Amino acid sequence: MTTADQSEQITSPEPMAGSGDELREDLTSASGTARDSVTVGAWTALSRGTGVIRVVVIGAVLGPTFLGNTYQLTNSLPNLIYYGFLAGSLFVSLLVPALVQHIDNHRPKDSARVAGGFLGIAMVLLGLLAPIAVLLLPELLRVTSLGGVGLSEVTRDSGQIGVTRLLILLTIPQVFLYAVVGSATAVMYAHRRFALAAAAPLVENIGIILVLVLVGMIYGTGKELGAQSTGEVLLLGLGSTGAVAAHAAIQWWGARRAGVLLRPRAGWRDPEVLVTIRKALRSVSQAGLLAVQLLALLLVSNRVAGGTVAIQMALNFYYLPIALAATPVALALLPRLSRLHQSDSTGEFTSTFIEGLGLALFMAIPAAVGFVVLADPIAHTIAAGQMASPEGLRMIALGLAALALGLVGETTFYVTTQASYARGDTKTPLVSMGVQAVFCLTLCALAAFAPARLLVPAIGGAYAIGAVIGGAHLFLRMSRGWQRRELWSSLVRITFGSIVMAIPAYFSAQLISSHLGGRPGQALALVTGAAVGVIVYALIQLLLRSPEFAWLTSGLRNRGKTAVVETG
Repeated sequence: MTTADQSEQITSPEPMAGSGDELREDLTSASGTARDSVTVGAWTALSRGTGVIRVVVIGAVLGPTFLGNTYQLTNSLPNLIYYGFLAGSLFVSLLVPALVQHIDNHRPKDSARVAGGFLGIAMVLLGLLAPIAVLLLPELLRVTSLGGVGLSEVTRDSGQIGVTRLLILLTIPQVFLYAVVGSATAVMYAHRRFALAAAAPLVENIGIILVLVLVGMIYGTGKELGAQSTGEVLLLGLGSTGAVAAHAAIQWWGARRAGVLLRPRAGWRDPEVLVTIRKALRSVSQAGLLAVQLLALLLVSNRVAGGTVAIQMALNFYYLPIALAATPVALALLPRLSRLHQSDSTGEFTSTFIEGLGLALFMAIPAAVGFVVLADPIAHTIAAGQMASPEGLRMIALGLAALALGLVGETTFYVTTQASYARGDTKTPLVSMGVQAVFCLTLCALAAFAPARLLVPAIGGAYAIGAVIGGAHLFLRMSRGWQRRELWSSLVRITFGSIVMAIPAYFSAQLISSHLGGRPGQALALVTGAAVGVIVYALIQLLLRSPEFAWLTSGLRNRGKTAVVETG
């Protein structure tokens, strides 16, 4: 089974046989793409909400301090290593098709062998990367902190660097736990068991939230480096790793419940595992380039107290539309485009991709505009405790507004990458990611010299510009020689609707916030502004007879229906 087949297993209910005409109609149906996207998006939304709350609590307890910077940086490192430099999410995509053929042929021992082989290779690679991170990150922190506002030489050397080393040692085991999570998730996906795999991250988020609440209750909030005790650092590090361990244990149990006893094996001796791993080298490099950009944002933002927490809070909100719009559309498109490419249906491949990209941008562009006009009430709503200071609010709001433009580029890049993979092309997305990284890292280096008040929006803007350039570069290379008139028409309708939407959304939010003070007033202003914006945008698209609007409403109505999938 191919990667395309894996995605079809994930996004569709139990397959049912259908005629060739029915299959072709479903593959090229934009409303079918929307239907599958809605299904995937619903599962994704379950774990994203607590992720946002988790970052909000970090800001509330640790505040705009260098201790907050240090915790956020070290606790993000295991994710960056596994999901970034090792492309952990790709491991799931590679492992599922390798497992399905054994599951379908009723060979549970072979399923356990392949899953364990992937886990064993992941453990070895992570064992090589983890010590490098432990040794290198404190030195990177020392270099990027040089000249940091409000950070003395003594504090930088004996305070933040020392705490960083201790927190890294306490949290680095998480990278191995994430390898278990990835392998177990793939096992459940291969068995078409999605609920537990999607819900388990809630346990990790809730666990970390409880740890932070305990830290606040026992040790107080908003402490700077040098004021914290060893017990506080130990509770932060061990508690966070314990939450990830609980997440991994639940996923492992889910795989065991599906019939696979997951344990590391010598995958480098297994030809079947090695063949699949070799296909991933370019994709791993691509994921590594993206991880470098995100790491650069976290490191440079450390030059200002609370900057790392602020940019992380902005990034969490920024990635919501990616998770709920771009990712579901891309997953729904991948199996369709793969089958169309295999059948040499170039014209249908092109039209299906253009329609899918238009559908993703139909949701991403108004979200980007909404982030700009509602950045202030968003910041007031998600900031708590020490991050709710005027300086913390300003950093979050400006950082999110600066990042917003990147949604267009990032959505384009992600959806187009899946179309490239459907054609068996992993080189073009890697080249485009290289272009994006050059622009982003260059602009980040320049942003490091910005005044303290402008540092967070400067690095947010650097990332956004890189994302737009990378997305445009990949799309233009991918669609060379294609007719793009349909997409340009969609972009005109979407952009027009988004701009018109922004005016009533902004003024309705301002009206509420001017009459109601405090967090409840800001939260109501955010909800009101967003609701007015959605209604106005939908009405405009309805009047313009936007096909994307029709596809989306059809997908919502038919989300529970079974897709027609060819079997055998």
